[in-house]
Amino acid sequence: MLYHLQFDLDEVIFYLKDGDCSFFDYYSEYSKNDAAVYIKGAGSLYICNLSEDDIPEETVRRVIDVLEHLDECLKQAYDTLVHWDFDHHTWDSKRKCFKEDPKEVFELDEILFGSDGWTSCDFQKYCPDPKPQSVDDSFWIKFRCDPLEFSVQFRSRDRRLYSIQPYIL
Repeated sequence: MLYHLQFDLDEVIFYLKDGDCSFFDYYSEYSKNDAAVYIKGAGSLYICNLSEDDIPEETVRRVIDVLEHLDECLKQAYDTLVHWDFDHHTWDSKRKCFKEDPKEVFELDEILFGSDGWTSCDFQKYCPDPKPQSVDDSFWIKFRCDPLEFSVQFRSRDRRLYSIQPYIL
């Protein structure tokens, strides 16, 4: 983690609503120009493919909307992740494949905006919904469950889960 400050989710939302993006660290990890911040309890927030350390207003509005509804997005993700069969490395939508609380099994790692197609998929991708139209109409939430990571893609306009791509760390 290169960024040096950590913020509560409410603080990040407050600063973004106030138009203050100075709390982001600007560096490249996923794309040419990224903004990153660590959110306590929610992992890293990345906004990718920026020009000149400037976050467009529309992107800020989308990020605020998602962060204000993060619990709703996490519930969708956890409700779907419980169908991953760790023994056979497949999706089984007809049953829950483990009894533990998914919050205890899948660690929230990152929230990512402005990037598309950056992750590999080592196992079958699960797509319960129509594909987003563009990178601007989607965001990712990544969950770790060593030795796997799950990239969960949502459509931005309605925060609806689109796909889950499992891959080996």
